[in-house]
Amino acid sequence: MKAIIKYKIFVFSLLLLLCSIKTIRAQVFANVDLNRKWVYVQQPFHVTITVYTRTWFTAPLEFGNLQIPNAFIVPFDKTQPGMFTVGGKQYPGIQFYYIVFPYKAGEFTVPPIEITAQSPPEGSSQSRKIVLKTTPHAYTVKDVPKELKKMGNWFVAKNVILHETWTPSSHDFKVGDVIKRTITIDAKGTLPQFIPELDLQKDLEWASVYPQDAVLTDTRGGGDANGRSVQTITYLLEQDGDFTVPAIGLSFWNPYAAKVETKTIQSLRIHVDKNPDLGILTTLKDSLDATVKPKAEVAQVKTPFRILGMTWYAFAGCVIAAILVIYILGKTGQRIYGFAKLEYENYRNSEAYLFRKFQYVSDNPKTFLSALYKWWDRFPGKTSASVGSTLDHAGKGKEGQEFKEYFEKTLHEKSGNNTKKIKQTLKDFREETKQENQSSTPTLL
Repeated sequence: MKAIIKYKIFVFSLLLLLCSIKTIRAQVFANVDLNRKWVYVQQPFHVTITVYTRTWFTAPLEFGNLQIPNAFIVPFDKTQPGMFTVGGKQYPGIQFYYIVFPYKAGEFTVPPIEITAQSPPEGSSQSRKIVLKTTPHAYTVKDVPKELKKMGNWFVAKNVILHETWTPSSHDFKVGDVIKRTITIDAKGTLPQFIPELDLQKDLEWASVYPQDAVLTDTRGGGDANGRSVQTITYLLEQDGDFTVPAIGLSFWNPYAAKVETKTIQSLRIHVDKNPDLGILTTLKDSLDATVKPKAEVAQVKTPFRILGMTWYAFAGCVIAAILVIYILGKTGQRIYGFAKLEYENYRNSEAYLFRKFQYVSDNPKTFLSALYKWWDRFPGKTSASVGSTLDHAGKGKEGQEFKEYFEKTLHEKSGNNTKKIKQTLKDFREETKQENQSSTPTLL
């Protein structure tokens, strides 16, 4: 019994502790908002986190590391303080957001992020450190249309601007001249890493083509991610005549217009004059060939074995943690079940339960008498094992005689009646006995 009381005290104390923690945390709370619930592959969406307080913040917020599978995350470091309305009330708060660029189709979740804040409770000037965890939010990433994938050289963006410059800018060329073509791609609403390399024709009969690696620049704005790719192509003119520099096209999926768009740099007609000094051509070609970087072999990096996207040791840790949780829950469940079972068995053996069961028993003599004596064994007000004798002793001779006659009749004839009257008699007798016991109990003053 003492163990049960201690257990109840422990549970009650734990509930009080949880309520106090909840009250402290309620002083500072956070909200996460996704501006889109579904996007296409490479289409960005905003994850905005707003942290509210009922008083004020005494130190800058500390945000945990946000990691989302199969996505690039671009944090915007500038926090935006202000007053925000929640449930019709104004709260001071700070807003911070990320731009997420998913690169794989499927169902994903923005996981909880840990936020550490310092703020005093209402009515106090003493600051407290509070650690919050935001709620997870699910989102869907759809694959881009199949017709776009067939193009090979594609990406996702709001808009793309293509322009080129030539060096030298004049078109008075002769064999052996070296000209450079610089193509700039400005893409809105994407990362520079997503801008593909240009699909260039490198086997021109009249010139050798030397493309350089693209230079990528992050040109993000105040509320969006943008990227720039600058690629330079060098042409060594090797034949005289009239030729065409091929056009260059770049296709992208505009998710806001829901269509494939293509931006193109038109072809260019040039005239190349003869050059009597062809010896310089060989020298220039050797020099340009030396600038071409050999293709690096892709290193075969041995990655750790993964299960469900996790390393084997992380998966093993999760399994062990799950086993411990199940074990603890199982032990706690066993104790609760044992306690509940004991309480239920005690209740089924109690005088009150057996009397209630007796009151609803049928008129069958065997069943009636069995239920009666099960209760009678637990009844504290009896003065004898005999029901009739106890009633006689209590001054209920008539009722005692009726019960004895019923008992004799059922003993010889195996049948009986008048059970309803006997039930009522015993019910009244039980109530009277309880009242007498209560009146005879001394009162402590």
